[in-house]
Amino acid sequence: MKRISRLVKALAVAVPLCAVPFAGVTALAAESGTTPFGAEIAGNKDGTIPAYAGGITTMPAGFKANSGKWADPYPDEKPTLQITAQNYQQYADKLSASAQELFKRYPTYRMDIYPTHRSASFPDWYLANSEKNASSAKLDKNGLSLTGAFGGKPFPVPKTGQEAIWDWELRYVGTYQRNTVKTYLVDSAGNSTLAAQFKSSLSYPYYDIKNEDEFKKKGGEAIWYQVFNDYAAPARLIGETTLFWYFMNTSDHDQQSWMYSPGQRRVRVAPDLAYDTPNPGYSGAITMDDIQLFYGKLDRWNMKLVGKKEMYIPYNDYKQQYETPASKILTPKFVNPDTTRWELHRVWVVELTLKPNVRHVYSKKVMYMDEDGGGGAMDAYDQSGKLYRGGFETTVPAYDYKVPYSLGNWFYDFGSGIYIFGSHPAESPGIFFNVSLPKDFFTPDRMQSTGVR
Repeated sequence: MKRISRLVKALAVAVPLCAVPFAGVTALAAESGTTPFGAEIAGNKDGTIPAYAGGITTMPAGFKANSGKWADPYPDEKPTLQITAQNYQQYADKLSASAQELFKRYPTYRMDIYPTHRSASFPDWYLANSEKNASSAKLDKNGLSLTGAFGGKPFPVPKTGQEAIWDWELRYVGTYQRNTVKTYLVDSAGNSTLAAQFKSSLSYPYYDIKNEDEFKKKGGEAIWYQVFNDYAAPARLIGETTLFWYFMNTSDHDQQSWMYSPGQRRVRVAPDLAYDTPNPGYSGAITMDDIQLFYGKLDRWNMKLVGKKEMYIPYNDYKQQYETPASKILTPKFVNPDTTRWELHRVWVVELTLKPNVRHVYSKKVMYMDEDGGGGAMDAYDQSGKLYRGGFETTVPAYDYKVPYSLGNWFYDFGSGIYIFGSHPAESPGIFFNVSLPKDFFTPDRMQSTGVR
């Protein structure tokens, strides 16, 4: 892979800066040349990636607090570069394999490249905890159990592929959240259908600083993430709900999953909602562990940390996510280039190869993860080594909450010619943080008592 940098070493990765901290960077981090979450503070040599200066700290015009949607901080910017099927090879070293495949297949596909903004910002407690985790977090049980970490990035400067994927799975997206989103499927003929509409309620005990002592007492037995989904479309899924628990110790605890079916009027354990099971919320067009590009247990994969590179990834897509109706996004063959903003960012690169004697529809997966804690991209390969699917996740920070939130994503299936555009909040009430949820909310008993009959 071209232009992959050597693994960035802790405390020695960038041009030294003044020890006086600026927004989002402590004095200790500034002295080392990294942010507390391990990103290089300095920009790149070409000046196309700026230095990190704390993310968005001033609310833009048009912002409405508690609206569930966020105004575009860069409404008047224009693309500085267009990458097309005619010139993409000049930029191939900064494109994922899936992005290159789109250019090869579709003569009218393009990427509009905008000025790069490192817009992610974080709460002070997150930054402090990330610095603590850098010296206390560790992986046990063949990398399947995480201990010594709480309330921040577990491994600010990962040294292994497993550490980098744990960082990805536990990246900060708030503590409590509710959202209502729609997911669309576009078939090979260009016809779009609503694949699913659902309300998600999410809890991240790992980031609940009010209950830090309780979480730490549980150690590897702690649940770090819970999600409850309530389907409103399509018709066959109305009233169906799902509940998931994810543990810090995945060696001794598989994810726990439950499903309520209004037809059966009962809650049942759903252990098959994992790994390469087709994802019902995405019409089965991606696997369960494709959600958010990678999702779930690490035990079926060997993971190699390749290093860092510069890549064009979707970023700051405020207009696409919060202003643009799906009808203008869902063009035949690929997501409408007019509605998508791409920027140049540094990403961590991890190669996942399937372990011997285990099953998965993919033989290999390559993850590209924004160093500032946002989204990225993935390439997935079938058992013959052929590129099978590609995915992209945009970064759209909820700047008032200091959450570098990444919700919107889209996936291409190169075998069937379909694509899925997921978790689009523009035509829904939106996304809400710091919501109040009862203590028993994420329990199968509650699923049973509140189920549609």
